[in-house]
Amino acid sequence: MKDAISCTRCGHTQTTSTELHQAWDEITCTECGDFLDTVGHRIEANSPHYLVQMLNLSRQLTQQMSRQARAVNDHPLAMRKSA
Repeated sequence: MKDAISCTRCGHTQTTSTELHQAWDEITCTECGDFLDTVGHRIEANSPHYLVQMLNLSRQLTQQMSRQARAVNDHPLAMRKSA
């Protein structure tokens, strides 16, 4: 699989192949030599499974934040009991 990656330091864009490398191999910029990523992380980031996982995590975080933002006494009137 060929993937385009750009350098954050110099802005150079290059294509990298992740097929013939090990997961821990580094991807470096061919212009300035700056470390960009590892092959394993690049494969995981471009896989559909990773994208679905990130979508689910963001959905869980949104739900958790909405539950925490709910007021303590914010119940329907039918469930409230008077003292």
